[in-house]
Amino acid sequence: MIARPGGEAATEPAPEDGAYWRTTLSIAAAAGVGSLSFSFWWPFVPLFLLDLGAKSDAEAVFWVSVASVAQGVTRLVSGPVWGVLSDRLGRKIMLLRALYFGTGTTLIAALISEPWQIAIAFGFQGVFSGFIPASVALTSVSVPDSRLNSSLSIVTGAQYLGNTLGPAIGAGLALALGYRGAILVAALLPSLIATVVLFVVPEDLVGPAARPTTPGEKPKLEPFSKSLSFQFALVIFLYFLLFALTLLLRQVTPIALKSIDSEGAVAISGLAFTLGGLASALAVVVAGRKFFRPGRLRSALAICAALTGGAHLLLALADTVPLYVVAFCLISLLEAAMIPATNTLIAANVSRERRGTAFGVAGSAQAIAFMAGPIGAALFAAVSLDLGFVVIGGLFLGLGALLLVKLREPALSSSDRTEPGASVDKAL
Repeated sequence: MIARPGGEAATEPAPEDGAYWRTTLSIAAAAGVGSLSFSFWWPFVPLFLLDLGAKSDAEAVFWVSVASVAQGVTRLVSGPVWGVLSDRLGRKIMLLRALYFGTGTTLIAALISEPWQIAIAFGFQGVFSGFIPASVALTSVSVPDSRLNSSLSIVTGAQYLGNTLGPAIGAGLALALGYRGAILVAALLPSLIATVVLFVVPEDLVGPAARPTTPGEKPKLEPFSKSLSFQFALVIFLYFLLFALTLLLRQVTPIALKSIDSEGAVAISGLAFTLGGLASALAVVVAGRKFFRPGRLRSALAICAALTGGAHLLLALADTVPLYVVAFCLISLLEAAMIPATNTLIAANVSRERRGTAFGVAGSAQAIAFMAGPIGAALFAAVSLDLGFVVIGGLFLGLGALLLVKLREPALSSSDRTEPGASVDKAL
């Protein structure tokens, strides 16, 4: 139950209330437009830095790497802070903050005059943005728990769709308006969709702080139940691995394709990423609603992890472009399909009043993944990509076994009366 101002209790949104559908679509639009606005200028950042005076391709890539690390470190630190504040002040406020500040931080990128200054823009993005964790947290408290997985699938699907369409739109805008003009257009989009969220999405109710246990102690909002530590950590570990290994694969794919077809690597990479993005968007919507259902999330995740491991082994054996692209798309589909279920488990392992904090922690895990993925890619590229694919395949197979043995799915009920961490008996 969630406390209304003044002490009146309120349950989660009623399943029969159709307003949750409008809320889900509005939050999904925010996630999709936010992802699109960033992804359509990110691919040409190195070219933009060359225009600003970078002396070589290597120097441009170096400053992009520095900026990415700055963003990762600042997100690592700020994610839990914003998460705790969202549980105190409201998740809608945090989503609006992330989107409106997303406009400001993108404007910094549009106005820089030296290559090194891109690190400032990315650093501020790391501190003030983070609309994906905010949108997931808001969704998790705005819909009935019985609709949680399907709603998160729609939000995640919109995110992947934005990531897929963004580069193509950005390329057209860069040709028409130049790099700086395209970034300025990108800066406007988060504020526009934030205004839609402001007027369409209802306010979420904020839970009360825990009562002091000793006289004179200030009330505090405890993030988690004491019984949740292992299960919550396991799901966060899964969340980290999915993002880190997805990014690793995207980093090494152009190199792998170049070793198969040196002349057509660029065009083939673009095709592979586009097909992989479409597969990802399709997977989170279809699989999230059909395959990943409450009561069988554990088995579904374990199966997908095992299949992903097998697909990576297929990558190691791929000696033709079609075989590599098929394996790449299959991996993109499977990894994307696991994200909504993982988000559902993150939400289910804490009370509704603490979900902002939970997704703040998840945001920090994602920030670490964004740094770990490129490091792993560089390591495998230096040693052997085929060996790397075999290692990752074995890692996913082991992950599937771990999830099957150790993961426990908390019960989700439409009344939210079940304590977080209580297992669904039929799933065990």
